Amino acid sequence: MSLADLSVLVTRPQGQAETLMAAINKAGGRASHCAVIDIVGLSDNAQLEQCKQTIMALDTFQHVIFISGNAVKFGMEWVQQYWPQLPIDIHWHGIGKKTVAQLIAQDVPCEPYQLQGAMNSEALLQHQSLQHLAQQKVLIVRGVGGRDYLAQQLTQRGAQVSYAECYQRVLPSLAEGALPEIIERQAINTVCLNSGESVTNFCQLVGAKGLNKITIVVPGDRVAAIAEELGFEHIVTAESASDQSMLEALKRL
Repeated sequence: MSLADLSVLVTRPQGQAETLMAAINKAGGRASHCAVIDIVGLSDNAQLEQCKQTIMALDTFQHVIFISGNAVKFGMEWVQQYWPQLPIDIHWHGIGKKTVAQLIAQDVPCEPYQLQGAMNSEALLQHQSLQHLAQQKVLIVRGVGGRDYLAQQLTQRGAQVSYAECYQRVLPSLAEGALPEIIERQAINTVCLNSGESVTNFCQLVGAKGLNKITIVVPGDRVAAIAEELGFEHIVTAESASDQSMLEALKRL
């Protein structure tokens, strides 16, 4: 199905938007880019020390879960600094096909999971090795803050859950009015927002005025609920934040 009527703004961080933009253009749409989140390393000394101590204790965990490609990029830099050889007897997991692929590319023996539908936290929780976790320690590698759903579910199964927070998401340094100018100049009618934080940042950078005129594509009902609460009226829900899911959602417009 053609996207000929769509002028789409992709808001992923720098260096992570090209594949989706190419797919939109190939399908006949017009893709533009403006990041609403920047991914950067840790800067706070306390956070740096906490991450270091957690990674140095990597061999005490039975499961390690990377929540995204960013978690692999920054997390594996920490791991390789203190573990030239990976500790043994750990179950390694990644959320999403790209995350799993990135782990395998770095010779991490990541456990695949073959399920129908989105490869997200909910799907990972169905993995056989994560069903009975009494007396087991689980490390979740992620950015500072973020969703606690996965940890809550694992804790209910008996796990002792810790975080290795190895990067942070920040609001990009854009000139005042820069994003509304891009939207007007490119005649944007559709915006892809990949997380609840992306939705919040987009509102902050654009302002509440005119939000009801833009159609947004978001991953999942949870992010859709955040967008609705912030005043968006035209919301399309994709199955996940993957390129394929976002593209399929755009084709439903």
